[in-house]
Amino acid sequence: MKKVLLFLSVVILPSMISLAQTDAACQKKIDSLSNRINYLESNVKNSFNEKLVQVGLTTNLGMNFIIPGQTKLIDKNGVGSCFSIGLAINKTFKNSPTIGISTGIEFDFETNRYKTVDSVYYQYNGSKIIGKGSAADATGTLSLQERNQKSIYVSVPLMMLFRTSMIGDFRYFGKFGIRNSFLIKNTVNDLGIDVTNPTQQIANVENNSFSSPGDMFFYKGSIGLSAGAEWKFISTTSLVAEVGYFYGITPLHLERKESNRTLYTEAAGTRTYFSNKANQNQLLFKISILF
Repeated sequence: MKKVLLFLSVVILPSMISLAQTDAACQKKIDSLSNRINYLESNVKNSFNEKLVQVGLTTNLGMNFIIPGQTKLIDKNGVGSCFSIGLAINKTFKNSPTIGISTGIEFDFETNRYKTVDSVYYQYNGSKIIGKGSAADATGTLSLQERNQKSIYVSVPLMMLFRTSMIGDFRYFGKFGIRNSFLIKNTVNDLGIDVTNPTQQIANVENNSFSSPGDMFFYKGSIGLSAGAEWKFISTTSLVAEVGYFYGITPLHLERKESNRTLYTEAAGTRTYFSNKANQNQLLFKISILF
């Protein structure tokens, strides 16, 4: 029995010691690798938190709310729409990474809807709506009932950005500032009664894609607030969702001199020309991918 125990102690014990040493070495390597991974993850997270500039693609879907002017002749006709695509840029400050500026450039495709409250007319030549000074060139007259005003703007938002540090893969933010929009193109789709021939008036006439040069004011400014969340889903790439409300501070339509005004009312054979008046508020839902 003693010989057996002696044999086991001589043969098996060194093997057990060797295995224990191997396990300790493996555990040491595993611990070292784990620390290295944690270090790299920490560096990536800190790098993302300290990133001062983010650039990416953005799109807006929104609703336009018209506030009619004092003419009392033309009113809103439901809610308008807005669709935008463009480039978004966020720039934060080195010493204050939670405060920055949000800007970019966006192309807005907007529709605003109107309806007439009283009898309102305009004259046209081809697909161009003409003013009082060119009335002699008119080839047709429309009694306006409804109008869809379609505009294309290039917009440059300039917003102060306030955001939290990363909470896991998320952070939250708020913005305040102004949205500057510059008119590129404007057309109207009108519905009304063609009264060119007084003895044979034609109802439900559609004048689509008609132009009215000088009708819209070239600049549209609005002050707004927005809030949202940012999700870091791949390395330094983020998906951003936000909602904002913008209050219009400039008129949509230009107050033209009388000879260029196109809309008019008529009483006892006398025409009274006027310019449409309205402001616009917007509710915008924005999705962006930032790098």
